Amino acid sequence: MEKGGLFLIKVTYGDLGSFYFSSVKDFQIDEVYEYIKKNERIKESLVLWTCNRFEIYFYPGDRETVEFLQDYVAEKSLKHSVVHGLDAIRHLFLVSAGLDSMVIGENEILAQVKEAWQLSRKNGLSGPNLNAILKKAIEVGRKARREFGNGRHVKSVVSEALDQITFSKSQRVLVIGAGHLGRQVASILSRRGIDFSITNRSRDKAEEISRSLGVGIEKYDKKRWRNYDVIITATKSPILVLDETDIRSSKAKIILDLGVPSNVTDKVPDGVRLVNMESLSEVIAARDERRGYYETESLKMVNEEFEKFATKLMNNEKEQLLKRIFDYSNKVIDEEMDYLEKRAHDREDSALIRKGLESTRNKLIGFVINGIKNAKDIRSSETVTNMEMILNENLSRYETKKIKKIR
Repeated sequence: MEKGGLFLIKVTYGDLGSFYFSSVKDFQIDEVYEYIKKNERIKESLVLWTCNRFEIYFYPGDRETVEFLQDYVAEKSLKHSVVHGLDAIRHLFLVSAGLDSMVIGENEILAQVKEAWQLSRKNGLSGPNLNAILKKAIEVGRKARREFGNGRHVKSVVSEALDQITFSKSQRVLVIGAGHLGRQVASILSRRGIDFSITNRSRDKAEEISRSLGVGIEKYDKKRWRNYDVIITATKSPILVLDETDIRSSKAKIILDLGVPSNVTDKVPDGVRLVNMESLSEVIAARDERRGYYETESLKMVNEEFEKFATKLMNNEKEQLLKRIFDYSNKVIDEEMDYLEKRAHDREDSALIRKGLESTRNKLIGFVINGIKNAKDIRSSETVTNMEMILNENLSRYETKKIKKIR
């Protein structure tokens, strides 16, 4: 496996379909970052976890760092895939444009990418490489929605989930969870004019939603939840929020479980309707409306923007590599000149000698320079990667010599 470049380890609905929802085990994002920080080789990283994806982007990658993160992901999911270099960048562009989502073109993924970026910064793992890629990915996502008119017309996964429920004024509705997902649910219910109460293990978050939306707060107590007709779970709980006993002892006839992994047992009594992410994915997959103009046109745009970005990125890398080659060769020439100038008769001889050395250099490595300039992806070549490593070692030797001379 070649060294360097951006790597991505992912577990997604796009790859696994509805199997994704039973594949991913519970974890906390902070826990993932703490694990990543144990490996000093990893300088930059971003964790993107939504209701239909778990992705770890990291830089730089090599065999050791990939295996290090694969060991972690293998404990959290039954299946995963590894993506490298430009393919990882293109995938993030598709994600931001909503083209790798359960609901094609959905809007909420852009906010989730931004939040993931902020969390990466908070953990000190958002460096120049990831920053440039994320900035462009968000720009591409905004452009797709602006130019191809998904705007408010394409629903989010949460909106699609809430559409599965027919609400009535007589029903008492409870939302469990006041994190990002719970806030989304609360916001949509409020816009639709549906009365509900919210509960959360940490009461201050529930109070924040209560103040902003003017809704009631319920205690985080299962005994208090028994009197609700509709229960919506929107948490990332390490254990089930509602088990079979909880449901049997309640009035709930409709339960919407937005948790991944599931917040609610699938063993519900007769007469209770359970909608979870797995059943929702099957409903969405059966519809044809998720395909169409937005998907076709935005995919073209994403590919065009990706090609431009990849070309710019590759040209920058080529320039950096060529600069290191010339830095090294110039140091070799300077060293030879120090020796030859002592034997030169005058300045004209020195100038002629330097010109000859430079000409010899160009003839010797000209084919290497042209090969790098014409390469579409220099990162795909292990030979080039090894050459960079040798160049860096030789350049560092010259710097050491320089320091010794100064001393």
